[in-house]
Amino acid sequence: MIKGLFLIALPLFLPFMVQAQDAERSVVIINGPDIETNGHFTKNDLIAPVLQNNFSDGEQGFLHLFQKKPGYAFAGSAILPGFSQAANQNWIRAGLFFAIEAASVFLMVDLNQRARRGERRYEEWADQNWSVIQYSSWLLDYHDQHGLDNPFLEDLREMLDGLDPSFNPARDWEAVNISLIRNVERNAAFITTDSFTANSFSHTLPDYGSQQYYELIAKYYQFQAGWKDYHPFHDNLGHTGGNFNERFLIDRNGHYASPLFFEGAQKAGQFNDQYRMAGHFTSLLIINHVFSAFDAYFSVSLKQNRLQATPSLRPGQQIRLTYRF
Repeated sequence: MIKGLFLIALPLFLPFMVQAQDAERSVVIINGPDIETNGHFTKNDLIAPVLQNNFSDGEQGFLHLFQKKPGYAFAGSAILPGFSQAANQNWIRAGLFFAIEAASVFLMVDLNQRARRGERRYEEWADQNWSVIQYSSWLLDYHDQHGLDNPFLEDLREMLDGLDPSFNPARDWEAVNISLIRNVERNAAFITTDSFTANSFSHTLPDYGSQQYYELIAKYYQFQAGWKDYHPFHDNLGHTGGNFNERFLIDRNGHYASPLFFEGAQKAGQFNDQYRMAGHFTSLLIINHVFSAFDAYFSVSLKQNRLQATPSLRPGQQIRLTYRF
């Protein structure tokens, strides 16, 4: 995951790394009666004092790159937030970036795992409580009760002849033709408990096992009749005898949907919320990398801009060193 995030952000890092390679260093030598008039100077006149002031990459080792070069500091903290801050002994900021990184990774992984477990439990539960045959039978009765015309109705009647819902997906889905069910849905008028109607159902049943399938059956009221407790629920509502046709209406506020429908919606909502929270922590992870990288870059840049050393070589001689990046 982190490797993928770094590859996404890599184009942002390149200009700063190139800048580090092209950094300008200037050395100005002034005042020195013992310095030859041709401008040459000896090793002891310049090199030794420079080494004593710890400006040698070789003397400092690997961490020196992240202490002196803004581009390297940027890349180091972009890969591991807080790394370049630690290299420069900015312990508070290093600890803050490390803590955000660790917490974000932990919560992102934990929430994703919990969401996947919840999603699998919901799918297993839905397989035991929603039947495509019961839903298709309700579609057939829905048309008959309301006297609706549908060019695919007789084909649906023939398909359902002798079939009863088993709430076993392997058995129920093997007995139906999903293309036929979708054709019926596309030509089914939306009859509601109020005075408003729609031209046709808003959705068609997705393929069994797909993410859309498990989402839609507990989201849209047109699929409410597939749940196992649908008909017992309407029996308790008194939708029998002369009110039998009431169970073939769709209430826009969900009053005719059974408890299992809402239980499914609750289960699906829970793991979807966990997926969304995991996504928020993924965003925080990316932001932490970016902020840490820019903080390291500007911190090292400002430090280098303030770096001026004026060591004395010997009486009457001066050297001024200015590093600009």
